[in-house]
Amino acid sequence: MPHPRINVSDNTIWGLLVKTWATGKNYIRHVSTPEKPFPTEVEVPPEFPKPTSFKDMVQQCTKAGVTLVFEEGNLRPAISEDEPIGFVLVQVTSDTSVLRLPAREKIEESEQFLTNNDYVLPAFYTDLFGTNPGELSVTDKATLHAQRVGEYTINTCM
Repeated sequence: MPHPRINVSDNTIWGLLVKTWATGKNYIRHVSTPEKPFPTEVEVPPEFPKPTSFKDMVQQCTKAGVTLVFEEGNLRPAISEDEPIGFVLVQVTSDTSVLRLPAREKIEESEQFLTNNDYVLPAFYTDLFGTNPGELSVTDKATLHAQRVGEYTINTCM
């Protein structure tokens, strides 16, 4: 059975956690300063090693301060570490290209939702730019959706 899209409670902490998994450097505990904006040392053993299961990922998110939620127009309660969801972590070197396609049903669900609802960007866009796109025509929502799906796909390790 397909699950609703997963979202995070804090995009900044989530990004720091992803960078920690990718590099072995502890971005979660690093205090960024002008002199040292990024951690430089690989942590051995890592406090946040690459997760090996969905349960492990949820547990590490919780430890880092990120809540994972299912998104169905509105955010539901936190995702349990016991959800029956498969898990694959893929990390390749920069000389390998991975094209990760979104699930067909997720695109179709988004399109159906956008037909009758506003296009709401993640909150960090408003935090950064001070605005949200507001009311858009259905065709503008379709264009924005295509742009974001394309950006997501090309930026996911291409």
